[in-house]
Amino acid sequence: MASKLSGLALLLVFCQFAYAQQTLPPLVCPAGGPIGSIDLRVRSLRGPGETVPLRTVNRLEEGDTIVYQPILRTGEERKGRVSLVLVPANRREGDDPLIFLDPKDAEHSQEWQVKTRIAVVVYVYGPAGLKPKKVKNYLSRDLDLIGQLADYAEKTAQAEAIIAALSSPRSSTAGLQSALQGVSSRYGSTVYLNRDAAAEQQISTVFNTLRPALANYDPISPQRTQQVGQTAGLATSVAALFFGSPIGLAVGGTAMAMQLGAMAFPNTEFRSSFAQSLPHDGLGLCGQRTPAPSNTKIAYLWASRIPNIGPPKIKIGNGNSLPIGIRSPLPVSSPDWKFVERARRWTLKSENGGEPIPINVYKLDALKMLDLDLPANLPPGSYHLSAIWDWDQFDVEGVIHVRPMSPMDKVRPSRATQDTLVAKTGKIPVSLEGADFEFVTKVEIEKIGDKFSSPVPVPFVLAKGIREGEQDRMDIQINTNDLDPGTYRLGITQAESRMDSVEIKILPEPPQIENLPFTLHQGTTSGSFVLRGDRLDLIEKIEIAKATVELEPAKVGQTEREIHFKLAPDIAAGTSIAARAHVRDRFRPIAIPDAIRIGEPQPRLVAATVSRSADQPVELREGELPGGAFLSAMLKVENLQPNSAVRLGCKQPNTTTVTLQLGQQYGAVSLQQVAPGQLYLSFDTGVWFNRCRLQARIVNANDGESEPIDLGMIIRVPGIDYIDFGTADANTANAGNTEGSATLTGQNLETIERVGWSPDVSEAVSELPLPLSGDSKRQTLRVTLPAPSEKDSRLYIWLRGETQPRLTKVRT
Repeated sequence: MASKLSGLALLLVFCQFAYAQQTLPPLVCPAGGPIGSIDLRVRSLRGPGETVPLRTVNRLEEGDTIVYQPILRTGEERKGRVSLVLVPANRREGDDPLIFLDPKDAEHSQEWQVKTRIAVVVYVYGPAGLKPKKVKNYLSRDLDLIGQLADYAEKTAQAEAIIAALSSPRSSTAGLQSALQGVSSRYGSTVYLNRDAAAEQQISTVFNTLRPALANYDPISPQRTQQVGQTAGLATSVAALFFGSPIGLAVGGTAMAMQLGAMAFPNTEFRSSFAQSLPHDGLGLCGQRTPAPSNTKIAYLWASRIPNIGPPKIKIGNGNSLPIGIRSPLPVSSPDWKFVERARRWTLKSENGGEPIPINVYKLDALKMLDLDLPANLPPGSYHLSAIWDWDQFDVEGVIHVRPMSPMDKVRPSRATQDTLVAKTGKIPVSLEGADFEFVTKVEIEKIGDKFSSPVPVPFVLAKGIREGEQDRMDIQINTNDLDPGTYRLGITQAESRMDSVEIKILPEPPQIENLPFTLHQGTTSGSFVLRGDRLDLIEKIEIAKATVELEPAKVGQTEREIHFKLAPDIAAGTSIAARAHVRDRFRPIAIPDAIRIGEPQPRLVAATVSRSADQPVELREGELPGGAFLSAMLKVENLQPNSAVRLGCKQPNTTTVTLQLGQQYGAVSLQQVAPGQLYLSFDTGVWFNRCRLQARIVNANDGESEPIDLGMIIRVPGIDYIDFGTADANTANAGNTEGSATLTGQNLETIERVGWSPDVSEAVSELPLPLSGDSKRQTLRVTLPAPSEKDSRLYIWLRGETQPRLTKVRT
């Protein structure tokens, strides 16, 4: 029965080999060349019907069988012999320290029976054959060889791990880093790789870090002349180093090789080889293919350690949230960490039930993590992880939470932090919202539309940590010192594989308004004022409490902007009104706590009564004031304040104004309060020009001016003392006295354009007045004017620029 089971198992193995022969791609070695693809498995009564790959077997015991099968491609011949060297795990006194199994034909399937528990298996392949001799007496005296073989097996596994990590396009950055650190840490150095860098840069990083620890010779070659050649890629470099550095056999390995060559396999040169994984657990062996010295055979060594332990205890740590479809590291802890990579056939089983789902799991040695390659069609949820240890299943303690990577198209800075992103203001912390950020591994910033811009790394922090569960916020820090205002692209990379772009704004400095607050009088319900400052075009809207506001359209770079408002009428004096300015690209409006102040009610001139002398030499019409005269007025005022003043000035712009404070007096000019709401004003009209429309305003210190009230139009009229129809005075005697002429004596005679004794008949004045001798303030003016035909006639005059006459008090 046992024989039938053995034959059935062997048949299954052969079926696997036949399938592999038809589907395997050609083996391409990163360094050296192919020396033959094989399949080494173990068949055991502990697991009937299934063979386990030798490199994953954890207990190799008495009664187990090692099965060898060459993987041959169409037309390939496998010449030479193969053999196994075994290191017993529990050697008793008198037992051989090494077990050399008989060499067998390399071209056909072979089996070797194991008769004791084994610690190390060394596969030996001689393309030209192997002829071992009995060397029991010699080997028993060289016990150091056992440790050297175990060390060689460990070095081989390390080299294979790093080559596999570097060669696979699906290797994660964590996997690469772990593989490199696992090698370099043994030599007191650490390698940090950037997968985004060029291949030449990555190679330089590895060599520059490891060079002090690496030798330029093959440690198992007696000639020690093997040089590290030029390489085309990082995996090739490391593979070459395996042949020419301590990555192969450790220091002391040379002695082991020399002893093996001299004692067990005379005239044989041993060369290191490493295995690349093939489908269906096959091994593609690579080694140096340079010619051997004359009369010397070549033998290739590949070794595997057998730990002889039970299933490891593994516990999942924090960071157990993984993205679907991505190869991601999973933190774990295990007292048996050294042998975890020997577990196989990893599966995930959902907490909700269902069939186990096979996945690929890789050990990240230096990082103390497992690298899980989750399929793209894996449903989200919580899962338990299991694996096979030899022929038995074991479970990993803990739960893995599997989630899809969140789309970043709705990611935006938070309202609180977007407004702080102002150009040239230093390092600004910003909170991003709108997605699950737990898988983010890199953030960069780059200006959009700037062909000279390049991405700049942005520091970021996740509150819980990467892969620590759903996180709806991520804090970043953007250095704005070298950033101009504009639109930028945030490149957010998740799980080192998927990058999404998010647009953000780097803002200019906010608008500055220089002329606030505005003061309005109580009762003011509408009006306009002009804002003055910088960057006013950025303001999109202004809101004022208890008011509706209309903002004039913006122009780029403008420093003034008009605003119109309608204000509630019931706001008490002394109130300060806040405003809010909504600024382009900012979430929060800018608060202006003291935008408008409500002052006391505006003073108002209700009425003005102007008194003038009744003895006016020339007729004045309604609303006219004599120029050059002292007048008085009674003003009726509402909302009069102790600091009120009266300002007199012409309605015409850019003219002289006179301001009088309450109680102020300059000679005949004064302003006195005679009763509540009543002011007595005396003033000189000679301050203003002819035809000035004189107005009065009430002015308070900081509350503006009242609406004006007209006092009248100032008219300069002549003052005629008398008219003489007789002989001319001394000033006119020499000129002679013409019939029908007269001489006027008085003041301001230059204002007269025509004269007459009736409003219908007039004579033009053709001469100019002359100063009266001995009295510079008085004038004489000769006019053409016949004597009146009637007694007690009154003289009419026409002022310059007027068409209607004015009656004077001059009589015949």
